[in-house]
Amino acid sequence: MIITIDGPTASGKSTTATLLAQKLGMNHLNSGLLYRALAYLLLNKKQYGLTDLYEPLARDVSFFLDPERFLVSFGKDNKMSILYAQEDITPFLKDEIIDSAASMVSTNAVVRQKITDLQRVLAQEKDIVLDGRDAGSNVFPHADVKFYVTASEPIRAVRWQQAMAKKGINFSLLEAIENIKERDSRDQNRKIAPLQIPDDAIVIDNSDDSIEQTLLEILECLKKKGALN
Repeated sequence: MIITIDGPTASGKSTTATLLAQKLGMNHLNSGLLYRALAYLLLNKKQYGLTDLYEPLARDVSFFLDPERFLVSFGKDNKMSILYAQEDITPFLKDEIIDSAASMVSTNAVVRQKITDLQRVLAQEKDIVLDGRDAGSNVFPHADVKFYVTASEPIRAVRWQQAMAKKGINFSLLEAIENIKERDSRDQNRKIAPLQIPDDAIVIDNSDDSIEQTLLEILECLKKKGALN
């Protein structure tokens, strides 16, 4: 079974996908982590500048995503980890620079195709919950069940601001709103696989809901569609 959860920045899609995968005993395939990993490697192993990430060399993309070096694994808790050259690089992929870098590199056509192919390979033998920005519209257009999770811009800005504060990075609310606007614009207007509501997706606006309430709503939807045993 393949369940996709798409949505914009700070909509709660990744956390919801993690909890849903744990609840259902499925693997959580975090597409954003794949883009973050590639961005991290280009920045740190090839000394790319941030703006270089819009047009990475195809040979560098292929080199870093080579399965002999780049390994995606799922632990007992169904969470995803990424190893490069046998080193777990997952802990390095959650800072604000990598967040922006991933958004930049994801606009590139070669990058998107390579990572789309990788996700399809990973889903061949496992039941997965996949979250992203084109999970249900492009990567798995024939997924068993698709969701699109969103929230109002001010709410998402506050969530993003709070998430950054937990990492010791402080932004004003105005700065957070500008960041959300910039990220939304980049995701929605890119030429390749832009952020959109997938066909047949169930839309959930969780502006007034907690992650737990969002999860319960998704589980109820899955029950109604007969997707749960």
